[in-house]
Amino acid sequence: MDSVVINNRAYVITRIISRNRNASARLKGGAIVVSLPGRWPVKEREKIGEDLLRRVIKSIEKGRWSPDGSKRTEFSHGQRVKALGKEFEIVFVGGARFGVRSENGRIIVRVDESHPKKQEKTSSLVRKRIIDAVMPELLERVQRINQTHFQSEIKHVKVRDATTRWGSCSRDGKISLNFRLLFVPEDILDYVIVHELAHTKYRSHGPRFWALVESVMPDHKEKRRWLRRNGWSALSEKQDTADFMPEEPY
Repeated sequence: MDSVVINNRAYVITRIISRNRNASARLKGGAIVVSLPGRWPVKEREKIGEDLLRRVIKSIEKGRWSPDGSKRTEFSHGQRVKALGKEFEIVFVGGARFGVRSENGRIIVRVDESHPKKQEKTSSLVRKRIIDAVMPELLERVQRINQTHFQSEIKHVKVRDATTRWGSCSRDGKISLNFRLLFVPEDILDYVIVHELAHTKYRSHGPRFWALVESVMPDHKEKRRWLRRNGWSALSEKQDTADFMPEEPY
């Protein structure tokens, strides 16, 4: 077990072998945990693991990654946000019970101040109301890109406040997209949609997968770089503590 000192703080480095399809790294207390798929050849696993660790250290050094930050999106009274062309103002009002309603572009949340998980509950209500409001536009976007380039069978599309990845696609055509994608530039959202739809054709991130992505979106590498640098700070002034997913480098 190794250790490293970054910005005067010591971190234990733990490497684990998993059954997952992709490599990842996460901060867990004072440890950097690097998880690598057991199915990979040893040399490839070691090479990618060291590259991943270097990226983690560099991001911590630059303040982009912190074990103390919140992993979930949160909202505050008076906050204004824009999702897929729709603008929302968040308003919290006192009340004995939690509740939410929409009114002329405002999302009004009734807040029980005595509730021990007030922030978590109110943010969940706001997220759901925003998702419901923009879901028709999001579904149309996914269907249009799918019909134009992939013609795959899509079972359903859902939005989650995920903390580890930008999207996922199951073997039976169920697509999940990160809630923060509703607030990034629309061409970046389109890239993640393309990425997930490409998984309906190829499960792994091999040459054929990336060739398909590039045929649909030739500048996908630029989109991936933007997402790595800026995506987790959507709706927040600081970077999120989400996992690194080097084999899904959105």
